[in-house]
Amino acid sequence: MEVGVDIVDLDRIETLYSRFGMRFLQRFLSEGEIAICMHKPQVVASVAGRFAAKEAVVKALGTGFSAKVHWKSFEILNDERGRPFVRPVDAASFPEGQRMKISIAHDRTSAIAMALLEP
Repeated sequence: MEVGVDIVDLDRIETLYSRFGMRFLQRFLSEGEIAICMHKPQVVASVAGRFAAKEAVVKALGTGFSAKVHWKSFEILNDERGRPFVRPVDAASFPEGQRMKISIAHDRTSAIAMALLEP
């Protein structure tokens, strides 16, 4: 079992989003992830949560972002109950037969995510 955790400052994401807009989001989020974030009441918090979740996932994988795993190798989506989950886009980036669970939370100043890679 492997664990990854990341925390992101909401002001940092707000500054980047204000400065670069959709170009900033498209750099690390899929169209599906962007659509989810844009429908949330707190867009910046949702973006920051997904940013933190992606960082936590690559920490749990032990790869970091690299030639093998990049921002769009996987998506952070929500199931019908609103729970976040990881959907690999590039299956070669993820260990076969293992499951990734994630949790995302945010408050007024930061977003945090935890990823758990289970055998």
